[in-house]
Amino acid sequence: MTTQRKPARRYASASETKRTNAVETAAKLTQLTDRARRIGSAQGPLVPVEALMTIESDTWVWQTVDRKVLEKLSHRLVLQTEDGRRRELFMTNGLDSAMDAASRIVEFNNGVVLIETLDP
Repeated sequence: MTTQRKPARRYASASETKRTNAVETAAKLTQLTDRARRIGSAQGPLVPVEALMTIESDTWVWQTVDRKVLEKLSHRLVLQTEDGRRRELFMTNGLDSAMDAASRIVEFNNGVVLIETLDP
């Protein structure tokens, strides 16, 4: 007999609405950022991840990433465009690098960059 696992994330029901003011929003964001930094510091130093694909002389060269490197990735950056579409950009190791990359991306694009944690 198999038991059904609970979902990893909690989703709000349609009737559940939580509105916050600017102060509550800033406090919640501070808590989330602090927690993510604590967890990120426990993960250790960043590891550079090479590109999966490069273009050389009009030829696409595909590369592979070592499984150990993939296991260390902690955040996914997703671009949400003005028309609501989502496009996964890349993954990072640590919240600081994800926030740095997201801030640079929004300087050049009018979309919203979402930072999602990867489930272990």
